[in-house]
Order: sequence, then C-alpha cells, then structure tokens
Amino acid sequence: MMILVKLNNSMILHVDYEVLDWMTYLQKKDIIDSFHMLARIFSPVLVIIYMSVLMFLLLREKITLPLLEVTTGYILMEFIKNYVARPRPTDMLVRAFGYSFPSAHTFEIVLVSLVMLQVAKQLIYNKKLLYLTYVTLLLVMALVIFSRLYLQVHFFSDVTAGVFLALSWHGIWGNVIEKLTKKQRNY
Repeated sequence: MMILVKLNNSMILHVDYEVLDWMTYLQKKDIIDSFHMLARIFSPVLVIIYMSVLMFLLLREKITLPLLEVTTGYILMEFIKNYVARPRPTDMLVRAFGYSFPSAHTFEIVLVSLVMLQVAKQLIYNKKLLYLTYVTLLLVMALVIFSRLYLQVHFFSDVTAGVFLALSWHGIWGNVIEKLTKKQRNY
C-alpha cells in the first residue's frame, strides 16, 4: 500500500476522496469539537505516556519490553511517514501538522491497545473485567480512528495503513520476543 500511495495510485486516491466526501455529509459543529478534543487527549505521544505510567504501575520491572515495542514502532512509523511524505487532505476541519501517511494517531492507539490487551490477559483473571477491558480499548480505538477521518486530517488509506502497520509491528515484535525467550530458556 505504501508504494501505491507514494505513486498516487488512482484507485487508492478514488477511495480516499470518496470517504472524505462521505465524511462531509456527517459534519456537525459539536461532533467536530468533541473529536478534536479526543484527538488531543489521545495524541500519539500522550498515548505512549499513558501506557508507560499504567505499565509502570502494573508491571514495575517488566515495563521495558512493552515500552520498547511501542517506541521502536513509533520510530518506524515516523520513518515511513517521512519517506512517503504524503500531504494531508486540503479541507481539514482542524489544524494538523506533518505528513499524512500513515496516521500516527491510528498507529499508536492500535499498537498500544494490542500491548495493553496482551498485558491484560496476563493480569486479569476475572473474565467479565477482561471482556470490559477489551471492549473499552476497542471503543477507544474505533473512536480515534473514526475521528481522524471525520476531522479530515487523514485519508482512508492513511488510517488503514496505520492499523496494518501496528498489527504487523506487534506480530513481528511478538515473534522476536518469543525467539529470544526460547533462547534464554535453552541456556
């Protein structure tokens, strides 16, 4: 997808602009303000800080790997963002800075949610509480992702790439950690 976006593929552009047009029909002042506040509360850097504090309180000395996964993922995402150098949509409803592809808000909220779900599975034994945690994280993810489209600060392909990049990075990171921990057990 990254190459198609970099090359301004007509099919990708068509879908992106169709979604932006659709979002225009949904616009209401109150909702714009609410989503703008949501975007500020869940900015990528703040999401990392929230996760770090929560992980420190829950895990203490085991915070290193989750924090490393999220920060290295963020660095990778920023590298891709600067490589592709895609401008943001021109009709943004709020001011946003930097390049558009992939969406940093989307990437970070999805990656942090995946890490938090992984930790929650290890710490929460009450099935109802675990389910509530899953649902809460899923709702926050959905709201943040939708807000990026609603505020027209990203194209559909930007948020899609943010989701897939986060899923891929989490999967790669999980495989690396699994191999490293297996090696340590064999010694």
